[in-house]
Amino acid sequence: MAYASCVALALLCLPASTSAQNAQQRQAAASAFDRGTTAYLQEDFATAARYFEMANDLAPAAGALMQAIIAHQRAGNDLRAASLSLRLVARFPDDADMVGRAQGVLDELSERFLRVDVDCDAECAVEVDGVLSSHDSFFVDPDAEHRIGATFDTGTVEETVQGAAGEVRTLTFEAPEGAVRLEGPEAEGDTTTTAPNPLEGADEPTATPEESGGISPAFFITSLVLTAGAGAALVWSGLDTLKANDEYEAAIDEGDFVSAQQMYDDGQDLELRTNILIGATAGLAALTVVFAIVTDWGGSDDDDVALTLRPQIALGAKDRVGGLVMEGTF
Repeated sequence: MAYASCVALALLCLPASTSAQNAQQRQAAASAFDRGTTAYLQEDFATAARYFEMANDLAPAAGALMQAIIAHQRAGNDLRAASLSLRLVARFPDDADMVGRAQGVLDELSERFLRVDVDCDAECAVEVDGVLSSHDSFFVDPDAEHRIGATFDTGTVEETVQGAAGEVRTLTFEAPEGAVRLEGPEAEGDTTTTAPNPLEGADEPTATPEESGGISPAFFITSLVLTAGAGAALVWSGLDTLKANDEYEAAIDEGDFVSAQQMYDDGQDLELRTNILIGATAGLAALTVVFAIVTDWGGSDDDDVALTLRPQIALGAKDRVGGLVMEGTF
């Protein structure tokens, strides 16, 4: 397995100038390749193939893709091996050795399946029988009807295809006319509303600073409330990140590497958000301690300036959006 070890090392050491993936993705790719190698040595070829594909999806490398092809063949999944061979030839045309090996697989298997080539007039995502395809050329079982779809920004177009083994079918899709679909809050009419204040009409707490001797307790109270709100947001963000990680691992186990890649990218954003909330919560906590020290807790009889606090809860149309609002009047 010296060849496999070299591929794993190459995945980990890819220079930034030749790879769009960051260091974490390359490390994850190397880890996936190692797991694939372990499964292959244990003759669990189906599992090995999934991990080799994941390694290639995280950090594209002809060696990882070739290992996936070999593992699929050993697992008896010649259809997938043939489709991945098409992908390797198209993705790594300058790697003569790997292209030659992939072409050998195609020469052996292409006459057993129906080849489908998809041509879109704009960027599109291709689906084969409801499953997202990672490449626009692939093989399907012959003498059976298959549903091929192309999803554009303006909508989805579908066609059915059927043919005999060894044949090639080319499907051309044009993006449907229409307005570009909106994604996110604009598309769903997401609005932010303010919940009724349960304290409205009740006696409102006031704090009045003395002319000297310290600041008003209102500053401490405000900082304390904000710290508690940031802490609650931090807990929510942490749980959300853990949930996303579970979904990512589930996608890997199911072999859905395209979704796993998207979940991995989203997970990086969730982790960054959680780290920011950690810093914000810590900063607010430190500020609260400072306010507690410099606050005049004795109060004053001179109410020259009064600060009124009214807490309100801001709710979004989605359960992932929310906030705590403090309104004050002087």
